[in-house]
Amino acid sequence: MGKRKFGLAELIGPIAFYVGLLIALITAFAEPSEWLFIGLGILGVIVGLLNITARKTGPFLLASIAFIVAVSGMQFLIDKVKVTLMAELTRLATNLTTLVGAAAMVVALRAIYEAAKST
Repeated sequence: MGKRKFGLAELIGPIAFYVGLLIALITAFAEPSEWLFIGLGILGVIVGLLNITARKTGPFLLASIAFIVAVSGMQFLIDKVKVTLMAELTRLATNLTTLVGAAAMVVALRAIYEAAKST
């Protein structure tokens, strides 16, 4: 068996995910702008469209829900505990939720469409 060669199109989804993570982390230390959330949302949509296959839909949506619920719980904890990096942690959580939430929205809509189409 030879190595599988990846074309540029197959790499766009993973690159979008890693770029989104990097942007979310770096911008946690700056004041957010609407363009940040638009950019993270677009990257999330790209991730949802290009990375998540039909076979991965269920696990991805379950992980996304768990992540968003966990971030919400951590937001509560961050607000209650006086953490030195409180603002940065809050912005990081918001940035990551935007990225993951946009991807989950696309994948969920595709799953709903597939379920409705097959009945």
